Amino acid sequence: MQHSDIVSSSQQKPFGKRNYPLNCWWVAAFADEIGRKPLARWLLDTPVVLYRSEAGEIIALEDRCPHRQAPLSAGKIEGDAIECAYHGFRFGAGGRCLKVPSMVSPPPIKVESYPVREIGPIVWIYLGDVERIDAVPPPPVMEWMTDPAFVIRKGMMEIAANYLLLKENVLDLTHLGYVHAASFGIMDWVNPPTVTTEGDTVTYTQSFVRSPLAAGYAMSLGLEPGTPWNRHGFGTFLSPAAHESGTIFFDPDQPDVPNGRTFFAHLTTPTDSGNMLYFFVAARDYANDAAAMDHFAQILLRGFKEDEEILCKVQALSTRQPRRGSQGERSVKADAAGVAARRIVDRWMARETIVD
Repeated sequence: MQHSDIVSSSQQKPFGKRNYPLNCWWVAAFADEIGRKPLARWLLDTPVVLYRSEAGEIIALEDRCPHRQAPLSAGKIEGDAIECAYHGFRFGAGGRCLKVPSMVSPPPIKVESYPVREIGPIVWIYLGDVERIDAVPPPPVMEWMTDPAFVIRKGMMEIAANYLLLKENVLDLTHLGYVHAASFGIMDWVNPPTVTTEGDTVTYTQSFVRSPLAAGYAMSLGLEPGTPWNRHGFGTFLSPAAHESGTIFFDPDQPDVPNGRTFFAHLTTPTDSGNMLYFFVAARDYANDAAAMDHFAQILLRGFKEDEEILCKVQALSTRQPRRGSQGERSVKADAAGVAARRIVDRWMARETIVD
């Protein structure tokens, strides 16, 4: 490695202190997860219960009855309200207490209510300072999720690692030939990509010209594995909560006409400093019949579990202080996008108005 390949160094710090901004839109759930039955989620060190009103609107409340701190998600829905299973306290969509069975009139108590936005298959939630919500970037809209030309598959994993570890994972794909050699089989992502930063987003791009296609790529395009083909890969850190990436394929003899597009959304929501919910959405506009897409989803899940395994190991090691032998953490040229993302998150944190 040449000295010029080292782009930065930083002392590795255990992920114990909050490193996620509260003043940000985060993913709470997939839209089809939320109905007339309470859904409990732990988001940003906060217990949240989600359900739909009789009109189908999503309601998000603190999942903690202020009486004796029973989880409201253990209760039941009554109209647009939720009733605690412990003593029957009932709370409306805005969080105000509407009924206490042992009292003639309810006391002036409430639970927190949280703004939500339903965009395509994703439900976003805001748990920060409501007085600053208009100054916070809105949830990103990824139009391919609702484009009829694309068929999507989605899923959610609970991963015992800090959310930034997955952010850095999807910003540096030189790990593909190592972590995913047995699943994706993509062995040609070896050079650092081109990285550009604009405001609070960072994007990498990488083009491959007449590069032999991995088996999964080739077969979905109706080609033999190893066929020389052109493809263009890219990914963008959109916010601390969201990353979008994709691959576009081109016949080398018709390099200006795409013959297949695949898009991904990697959506991470911290549950606490050492755990996250990882929501992923994948879509493509070719080989997208039900059987092919189900097979595609199985391969993706296998690969994402490989990511989970290595990230959990990194988390476990990074949160322990070694007696000797550690020189901290070093970054190289291939980490340029991840380093830029760390700096962006630092700027989000500097704008916080809520202090732990």
